[in-house]
Amino acid sequence: MEGRGKKSGDDALPRARMLFVDRSQLMRKAADRILGDEFRVQLAEDTQTAWIILQDDPLIQVVFYDQDSSEDSDGLELLKRIRSCESRRVRSTPVVIITDDDDSEAFRQRALNAGATDFIDKPFRPSELLARARAHASTAEAVQRLRLMQRRQNKDGETGLGNRRYFFERLAQALSFARRHHQPLSLVHIHLDGLNAALKPRDPVFRRARLARLGRMLHRAIRQEDTVYRTGPETFSFILPGTNDAGAEAVRCRLVPELDGMGMLDAAGELGISARFIVQSPRIDEDEGVLEALRRIREGMGTLLIERDSLKKDEPEHHPDDIDSLLELARHGDMEQLREHLPEVLAKLKPLLELANQLSNQSDKNPPSDSEPPAPKTERR
Repeated sequence: MEGRGKKSGDDALPRARMLFVDRSQLMRKAADRILGDEFRVQLAEDTQTAWIILQDDPLIQVVFYDQDSSEDSDGLELLKRIRSCESRRVRSTPVVIITDDDDSEAFRQRALNAGATDFIDKPFRPSELLARARAHASTAEAVQRLRLMQRRQNKDGETGLGNRRYFFERLAQALSFARRHHQPLSLVHIHLDGLNAALKPRDPVFRRARLARLGRMLHRAIRQEDTVYRTGPETFSFILPGTNDAGAEAVRCRLVPELDGMGMLDAAGELGISARFIVQSPRIDEDEGVLEALRRIREGMGTLLIERDSLKKDEPEHHPDDIDSLLELARHGDMEQLREHLPEVLAKLKPLLELANQLSNQSDKNPPSDSEPPAPKTERR
């Protein structure tokens, strides 16, 4: 049963839900009457019903629990199940124990040891019950708001996928889990050459719709336990836990017709976008830390920006957009990858830099007059 309440704005969180557990129908009705104007109240007459409600309703923030409603001998059955639950949401829910005047101090101590958050004596005054609900709901709501803010900070606004920072945060967790449990882990990266150039001049509505559609397609192409992120302006990365090389290759093959259907596979298409893939199956040795594994993965991701796809092998080795690729690496903080490729690019640019320096020196020594151009410089033998 749910109580009444005020309407909230678009940005407000849903009203906090209270779960009130008591065998007495009179007490349940009283609690709903007292709390219903401010909170949504769920009512249960026994611990089994309460346990089902608590698992099914993610918005419950506080549990009021009359220990007489428990089927076990010490009256703490529901509290123990909550605190031992695998779900962090359920496990961290505040539980206020409703006690009688004759409950001993020893019982209260056992309840505290089992994880009770607070106590309220029966019969309770309406103001006292409301004060307890407000106090514990405000704390739970603050945690919920923090989690909501974190989710927004972890999301790419255009595609709705996780962003680059969140990718590396989750990847570190996945690597640690894979090493502890000796399970495989694979990554698939896609670089969509020309995505920004194709969408930038388009109507903003078209651009937003196309990127949102791309995000939904990439999300649908994976299993429930897999995750996909936008790790660069034109790069998308998948974390595939428990997946070996063959499984990662299957994901890549599954993405090809989807991208083709959106015109994002072949540069000869209308959008001029071509897709390049890298499949990684990192191996973490027992003596290797997660940071070292992350460094190697970053290096592999960097090659996606620097190297050309096998379809472009006939092109010259150096491409004009190599500098743009390095700038993209710099914008995303891939210092290891920059350190690897920068000497080669600077060596190629050295003649141009020396010529630019000579021209600059000539300009400083022989500033051109308004009436005649500067005379060419000759060397004396």
